[in-house]
Amino acid sequence: MEKQLTQKESLEIIHAMVQQSRQRVGENGVFYLLWGYAVLIAAVAHYILLQSGYENPWMSWLLMPVAGVLSGIIGYRKGKNARVHTHVDTAMAYLWGAFTVVLITVLTFSGHIGFTGSYPVVILLYGLGTFVSGGILRFKPLIFGGIICWIGGIIAILSPFDMQLLLMAGAIFCGYIVPGHLLYAHRND
Repeated sequence: MEKQLTQKESLEIIHAMVQQSRQRVGENGVFYLLWGYAVLIAAVAHYILLQSGYENPWMSWLLMPVAGVLSGIIGYRKGKNARVHTHVDTAMAYLWGAFTVVLITVLTFSGHIGFTGSYPVVILLYGLGTFVSGGILRFKPLIFGGIICWIGGIIAILSPFDMQLLLMAGAIFCGYIVPGHLLYAHRND
């Protein structure tokens, strides 16, 4: 025979579930920080190498596979430790999975599109991912970060390539790093 929960026990269970959900949302901040700092470092390094006349300034982007591996490890461990997968987890997985497919497609064909045309699209994609994530998580700093990325992407369309790198760095700082720190700080609220 099933035991009936008291009102107090029911409220304690609901409170525990809300706390766990808040913590898991806050833990998403680690992904924004990882990717934010990786892109920021790569974009600024590319700019510096380009300005110094280095023959292959694009090599700074070789940091991205390292970030991908780290992200995969963190995601695997996070998923392995999760007891329950929520609709938020599912929505975020689909969003960032689709983002990754489009990003890889744009970067793969950037030789045909031209780097000057592809980098603004990448910045706009950053905005899409952060804006939608902010909506899913109901976290305004990500929403505002997404809007800032869109503004940066639009300006980048009209800018020379070297300025696009700086716009990308600024957009990623506002769209990923600042919200990532704020989100991560909420993991224990």
